[in-house]
Amino acid sequence: MVFAKAIYESTSVEDKETAKKQVGSLLDKALAEYPVFNQIAPMFKNVSFMTGSTDVADVSWNVPAAQCVTATWAYATPFHTWQAVAQGKTEYAHNAMLLAGKAIAATAIEMIENQELISKAKQELEDRLEGESYEYLVPSHIQPPNYSESDQEDYSVV
Repeated sequence: MVFAKAIYESTSVEDKETAKKQVGSLLDKALAEYPVFNQIAPMFKNVSFMTGSTDVADVSWNVPAAQCVTATWAYATPFHTWQAVAQGKTEYAHNAMLLAGKAIAATAIEMIENQELISKAKQELEDRLEGESYEYLVPSHIQPPNYSESDQEDYSVV
C-alpha cells in the first residue's frame, strides 16, 4: 500500500480530478487514502461508453460481451504512463489478474451450464442495438494476404 500511495501521489491534479469524476466524491476520498480498490462494485445500471479502444470492440457488435475490471493499478493512474508500467509486477496487480481470470472462467462455466442466459444476453444485445448494425471498415472484397512460410523473407540477424 505504501507503493500504491506513492504512485497515487505522483499523479497529476488533472488525473486525480478525472478519476474523481468517474467514482464520485465519497469514493474519491476513500481511494485517496487507500488507493487500491478492494471491494466488489455493483454492476452499473446506466450504460456508459469508455474512451479508448479494446480488442473486443468489433466482436461486441455481433455477440454479447461483458467486461471485467479489476484493480491492477493505484487509483488515478493514467493509461500508458510510467506509473502504469511500474505497477505491473506488484502483488496487487498479480492478485487482480488472478481474480479477473477466475471471474471470467466462472462466467464461462455459468453460461455453458445455463443456455437460457445466452439466449437472454443475445436478446439484450439485439434490444440495445435497436436495429443498428456494425459496418466493417475493411470492404468485404479485400482479403488479407495468405503467405506460406516459404513465401516469408528471412529477417534473421547474421
